[in-house]
Amino acid sequence: MTPERFGELRRRAAEVVAEHAASDVAAEREQCRRLVDVEHGFLERVDELRRDVLEEQLEADAGASPTACSLSREQLTDYLRVELPASPDLVVASMEVIPGGRSKETILVSLTGTSELPDEVVVRRDRPVGILQTRAADEFAILQAVYAQGDVPVPRPFFAGELEEGTLLVMARVSGRKAGEYFPDLAAPTEHRHTLGEQLAAALAHVHRVPLENLAASSLDVDAAVTEASVTAAVEGMAARIAELSGPPIVAVPLARQWLLDHVADVVPSGPLRLLQGDVGLHNMLVDGDRVTALVDWEAATVGPPARELAAAWPAATALMEWAEFVDAYRAAGGPPEGTNEQAVAFYRVFFALGACMSSRTGGHFFRTGAKRDLLTAHSGLDAHFRAQRNLARALEDALTG
Repeated sequence: MTPERFGELRRRAAEVVAEHAASDVAAEREQCRRLVDVEHGFLERVDELRRDVLEEQLEADAGASPTACSLSREQLTDYLRVELPASPDLVVASMEVIPGGRSKETILVSLTGTSELPDEVVVRRDRPVGILQTRAADEFAILQAVYAQGDVPVPRPFFAGELEEGTLLVMARVSGRKAGEYFPDLAAPTEHRHTLGEQLAAALAHVHRVPLENLAASSLDVDAAVTEASVTAAVEGMAARIAELSGPPIVAVPLARQWLLDHVADVVPSGPLRLLQGDVGLHNMLVDGDRVTALVDWEAATVGPPARELAAAWPAATALMEWAEFVDAYRAAGGPPEGTNEQAVAFYRVFFALGACMSSRTGGHFFRTGAKRDLLTAHSGLDAHFRAQRNLARALEDALTG
């Protein structure tokens, strides 16, 4: 079978599922499930075949040169001198881009000639075209509130502002290294996993206890509500966005959409809403030995049901420990009980997997259309989008059989 013929059959399968996912006829619904099962089996088999090749590629790329910085030392020096008028002799001695980040550029900066900031700080800056339409400066007030609470490992934020095109955030450097990748099968801790899992669970429990009134200075909607209409609109919006972007047909998307619409009652009413980090995972967690030193990259922070955060944490949590143990650690640290509701977590696992498909597909579309031509965007649309499709199939299968 040619790739063109296979793509045609997959597209037709997606059309059949879209047509019959909401059918009252049991045989038609069962046909939809079988078609999604076939796609799931295909994705898992391709995943097996890719592993050895990708492991070899990762080894070959281990010594790749760092990414160039979009700012010059002179530009950042001038900006910081304006922000810190008591430090006219401040000089940016060195700058190093930290790999990763599809919406923000993260830069490790060494300073001399000032006592107003540490010798090393981290600067987060908006990219001209990002997967998320957020601003680095908007993270400042959120980090301030979380840092002030004192029991969540986050970098200390110093200030935020505007610099040429976009905004930036200056914060303290935290010891440690990235714990792994968004997809734990790419990279995950091999030591201290259980201890790190307990600390991640406790950190999320503490995030979910930040009083919403402490976020009044932020751009977050602290009066947000989870309603049937808002959840339905979010599901419909993600499915529609996937459909309008270029990329391979995904049979699981119409069935995931219908399953979510059929199970809105599992998450509405939601109970009290909490601050959510919004993009929790190994890729946004710094570790130093057996310690979680920081949760970083708060650009997707929002106010919502805590079960949504735990669903997002599922891949990282289950790469570190058994899910039941993670839930116990979260509860022991004071996490709200509604955060571990099994039906709500199952719902939001499918919800987040659908969102990850949309985000990664957006990257691929940007790359193919020329809106954003770089390796990170290409990776988002190729490898990450494949893994997002696979994870959607897995989450949907667990939901359908659970």
